[in-house]
Amino acid sequence: MSAIRFTTALMTAVLAIWPASAAVADRGSDTEIQTPAVSPSDERTGPSMIALGSGADLIRLAEKKLRGARVYDLDLSDEGAVPWFEVKAYRAGQVWSIMIDAATRRIVRPARARPASELDPDTQRDLADFGRIRMKLSEAVMIAEKLGGGRAISAGLHRDEDRLVFVVVVVADGTLKEITVQPNK
Repeated sequence: MSAIRFTTALMTAVLAIWPASAAVADRGSDTEIQTPAVSPSDERTGPSMIALGSGADLIRLAEKKLRGARVYDLDLSDEGAVPWFEVKAYRAGQVWSIMIDAATRRIVRPARARPASELDPDTQRDLADFGRIRMKLSEAVMIAEKLGGGRAISAGLHRDEDRLVFVVVVVADGTLKEITVQPNK
């Protein structure tokens, strides 16, 4: 995961999951946030809510909707009126994108496709390698959520010394944790 993407995920999580008035203290690479009171089923996000549940559930929802596709990217965004997840999948030379409302976990924008050939060469290479990996992104997310003790807000493909790995950003106790999962290990 590039530094820009991680920074975007960090800022998105801070802005989308906790109120703007939350106190933030820098502790190295982690950000501690005073968490607001929450109900058993939801975490406050200011005027809207983010439903509890695994990021793996969102991935499985998208894969069910796009039969035969494999999700390779999950990203929380707060652009617009409410937070939403963009889920990207690959199938038969096409890249599909679905928007899922973070509060309701319902698809709010149907799948849109575009040719994978329109992607940059590095992403095309990553998708080709992803096709040879047995592990699904949802499995990597479940592992990361268990290790990180929280919920995934971002997950995707990344190169580590020319090997393809999954990088998952998990929110746990007001802290963002970046967890790398090596496929097929």
